[in-house]
Amino acid sequence: MIHPLDRIAGVALRRGPERLKFFSEGWGDTTLIDPDAILSQDPTPVPIAWLAESQDTGGHTVSHGTFTSPAPHLPERSRIGTVISVAPRDATRKVVVLMPAWNEHDPKVRVAIAGLLADQGIRSIILENPYYGSRTPDPGIDQPIRTVADFMIMGGAAVNEARGILTAFNAEGATVGVAGYSMGGNTAAIVTATLDFPLASAPLAASHSPGPVFLDGTLRGGIDWAALGGRSQETKLRATLGSASVLNVEPKPHTAHAVIVRAASDGYIPASATQQLVDHWPGSELRVLSGGHGTLVWYRKPQLAQAIVDSFTRLEEQEPQLLPSTD
Repeated sequence: MIHPLDRIAGVALRRGPERLKFFSEGWGDTTLIDPDAILSQDPTPVPIAWLAESQDTGGHTVSHGTFTSPAPHLPERSRIGTVISVAPRDATRKVVVLMPAWNEHDPKVRVAIAGLLADQGIRSIILENPYYGSRTPDPGIDQPIRTVADFMIMGGAAVNEARGILTAFNAEGATVGVAGYSMGGNTAAIVTATLDFPLASAPLAASHSPGPVFLDGTLRGGIDWAALGGRSQETKLRATLGSASVLNVEPKPHTAHAVIVRAASDGYIPASATQQLVDHWPGSELRVLSGGHGTLVWYRKPQLAQAIVDSFTRLEEQEPQLLPSTD
């Protein structure tokens, strides 16, 4: 049963203005789409230049930083990456990268979750989406994802940036992890699947790839099919979006310790797409929480944060010999 609010969102997408449709300028330059660049290449460490630092109302240390993206093909305005760090009062060796969700213009949800994580001794690095916020290619447009190539480049960039940031923290001796909600959950899963060192993982409301999300869920109503050449192109679109799939990567040992969460009444993420991810990672834990896609992230933040905390606990308890020494 799909949550009523997810159903309403689907109607709004189908009947919404054309300026908000996805892929309104068609396929774009498909020669730039190369999932192998994400799924098989070694990550490049990404150093962050930290800027202003302050304290939030919870006493956490909040810092802002920038870096140069290692990802190819990004528009000029998207090449400088930005992050927000939310750290506990006391020093910690635990660091999690929180991945951005689809169409996220403001990271306030992740900032709220980061505060909950800081209360439990985990530092969060909140990565801004390469095509949104200060990194949007054109501030004058409502929907920066104009082509299928845009979407694939954006997702690939987010994955490569997170992999690079985690590689740098791992080299410094941190115990690292990755998590995200919706599209952030999908990219978090791809990051998890493609790093060789052990890391905690909590894909939240996640699919194994973008394909089922856009073609089998609520977001389907937002696709500009005419710009893609008509609905006869669905098979091509499914193959393109599905080419970046966790199912195409042999499970690493640390994937067995992931905590995966889905909403019981999610209209955006098909339950089968989450289950395929769980089945592909033997030993991973699935948690099903009541609610829909939108209500889960708004009203169940403590449970989502706890899934991230528990993913660190599972990793530390079951793979202690693989983690950096505390000496």
